[in-house]
Amino acid sequence: MALKFRNDIQGIRALAVLLVFIFHISGTALSGGFIGVDIFFVISGYLITNILINKIDTQTLNLFDFYIGRIKRIAPLYYFQLIVVLLVATFIYIPSDILLLRSDAVWASIFLSNKHLSETVTYFGPSSTENPLLHTWTLAIEMQFYFLLPIFLIVIKKKHISFFFIVLSLLLVAFSYYNSTFLLNKHSMYFSLFARVPEFLVGSLFAINHTKIQKIGIRSLNVISVVSLIVIILCSVLFSETTNYPGIWVLLPCLATAFLLVNESNVINKSIFSNKIAVHLGQLSYSIYLWHWPIMALLRYYNNEYEFSFIQITSITVLTYLVSYCTWHFIENYFRTMKIGKFVFQGGIVLISLLCLTFFLKQINSYFYPIPAMYSQPTFGLNSHSNSFKQVEFFGSAKSTDDSLLLIGDSHALIYKGILNTIGKRNDFNFRTITNDRYPNIPGLNRKDFPNDMLYKQYSDLIKDTNKEITRAKIIMVSSIWLSDIKSLPIALEKFLNNLDKSKVVIILPDYPVLDKNPIRINKSYLKKSNTQQYNPTTIQTSKDISTILSKYPNVSFLKINYESSFNDLPYNNDTLMYYDKGHLNYYGSQVFARKFELEFMRGFQKVVQKSNKNY
Repeated sequence: MALKFRNDIQGIRALAVLLVFIFHISGTALSGGFIGVDIFFVISGYLITNILINKIDTQTLNLFDFYIGRIKRIAPLYYFQLIVVLLVATFIYIPSDILLLRSDAVWASIFLSNKHLSETVTYFGPSSTENPLLHTWTLAIEMQFYFLLPIFLIVIKKKHISFFFIVLSLLLVAFSYYNSTFLLNKHSMYFSLFARVPEFLVGSLFAINHTKIQKIGIRSLNVISVVSLIVIILCSVLFSETTNYPGIWVLLPCLATAFLLVNESNVINKSIFSNKIAVHLGQLSYSIYLWHWPIMALLRYYNNEYEFSFIQITSITVLTYLVSYCTWHFIENYFRTMKIGKFVFQGGIVLISLLCLTFFLKQINSYFYPIPAMYSQPTFGLNSHSNSFKQVEFFGSAKSTDDSLLLIGDSHALIYKGILNTIGKRNDFNFRTITNDRYPNIPGLNRKDFPNDMLYKQYSDLIKDTNKEITRAKIIMVSSIWLSDIKSLPIALEKFLNNLDKSKVVIILPDYPVLDKNPIRINKSYLKKSNTQQYNPTTIQTSKDISTILSKYPNVSFLKINYESSFNDLPYNNDTLMYYDKGHLNYYGSQVFARKFELEFMRGFQKVVQKSNKNY
């Protein structure tokens, strides 16, 4: 049976996009508003299954026409949005971040951003709340599911399809729950097609069995519809980013949505979702979803702040509506009914424009922000660091034959490579080094502290090389900010020091000052502007737990440097920027710090070496 146009389904779409919109404005305002995405998935499964079953029953299904129809519905506005986002970003993004955005755009354009985002770590770039293409993962999953669903319905006999969908859904829910709970792949599961397929299939199952479900009776369906709306509201309030999701919990909002979809005559659909305002917002829901997040993310990036003021929230809401209405009218509706030949030609122009912009994005951005890489991103010691690791590197004086000094740690150790390289060349010492992002390469960190397998594998691979270097080193220098959310770090550190040969000396390097905001994103140049803001530099203090552990071992020494003496000028030196973000010195800054604190470093370093020589 063909599905006639239903105003109430537009109203349910309006509810979905409003939940997502509020959640994205502020995660604390509606902590579970992300279930709006699940509602969209259920609606898609319900509608597309109805369409396909009708065409299969009437023997009018043409897969080419179906796929072209989905592309015409989704791609034109989607690609136009990508173009606009990239154009705006060229004016506000700094060079080091534009490359990350270009990578996101490439994956988004081929509808694989869900895979890309599940594996991407933006430690050196803008956070996820500032990524204007973060929301494209949902469109990627939709397109991937649209490819699979017709194949299921064609290959599997109609009398078996419900059983197949139920079994497949249960297996995939179990797969998602097991991965999130026991394999600690919650981050990956959130973006996983396999974890999300059950949401579509809930809609599919209700579409296939809608006649049977309607036999429950209008009175019972009215009660169920009221309960369903209450469930959706409760989920949007009680769920949060800490919820083990999607997993088992996703079935609650999905089933509630499906019961609302299965009968348009229920009291909730008639009184609430068929309202003219709800229907209007539902018509715009795709455009609203596409535009609201880039507007928020770009504004957050530009202001370097997460929270929005009341005026900003109002402006975002009005701008989202106006842009969505225009693109719904002039792009969505325009391309949807276009003949295939004309669509290929005009859609091809949009796609070619996107490809050209993506290719030349860095050059265009560099024209507006000609900031050399040494000021705007890490450039030194990357071959022995993190995911760019190629080999253990050797820095400092080439004259020295003693290579028994080892530097390890996190991204702050990466910055120390530049500092120690300069000091070493001037004082005839050298060092070997291997470092990692965020997670210091100290053996023994627990898999639970890593958001995905990729990061843990990266750490584990680095540890293999690190252990070899620890064996040959006499002095081990460690630089880290000792993040408190790495729960296994204190245990790993204690075990590492306890098992370490006591003849080896461990030097804990002091942390250089960090800032309260990213200066290069605010100043938009590596040279100080007259209207630059004030900064509040601080030094991160080692936690009590870490300090207690370190103080227990006589072969561990703290190197002390009075970095606070430099606070008057930070983040500049002679009006030249020394930081590439709020927590990391750029290469120029590392050279300034090396020269400024060379004598102080060498005095402390020599005292530690002399002490170790006396004791061992």
